[in-house]
Amino acid sequence: MISVRNQKISGVALIEILISLLILSVGVIGLSNVQINAKRVAQEALQRTKAASLASDMLERMRANPRGFSAYQGAEVGRASIADEPANCREIACGPAEVAARDLWEWQQALDGADETRVADDVSREVGGLYLPYGCVVTDLGGQAGRVQVTVAWEGFRDLGYNGANSCGAVLGLKRQLLSFESFVAGTRQ
Repeated sequence: MISVRNQKISGVALIEILISLLILSVGVIGLSNVQINAKRVAQEALQRTKAASLASDMLERMRANPRGFSAYQGAEVGRASIADEPANCREIACGPAEVAARDLWEWQQALDGADETRVADDVSREVGGLYLPYGCVVTDLGGQAGRVQVTVAWEGFRDLGYNGANSCGAVLGLKRQLLSFESFVAGTRQ
């Protein structure tokens, strides 16, 4: 018969505790990096979704005002580039060019985030828009009447190295994110 002795283990060696703590700390650091990257990706997705909504909004505004189509040409708005608020065409009668001016001002307000503000230290900040936004409109794109390109640019987290032909928001440098929609607006000929 084989006899087995009962031996009591009286404690855990200090080295085993240190190894366990090392493994645990590496795991916690890894999880925190995953969390940080997940937040960054979620923020980029939110910015891209907001940009798509804003670009689509401008296209719809242009479709609603085809007679003022040429007044949108070459517009680059954002970061309070239009200082004075144009007449509110919902309250008074406006011509097509005045409607376009109001549309561009309202678009700039949405890009800059004027619809959502926060007050901290008695300072009100616009926080509902994109980060360092620019919105650009090119009409009669490629010489085709009625063809339009609406671009929204903002600064992202990563360097994408974009060096294409679209210069909207070029002052943002290599971290510039772009979202462009091309479409056709019917009834633009007078």
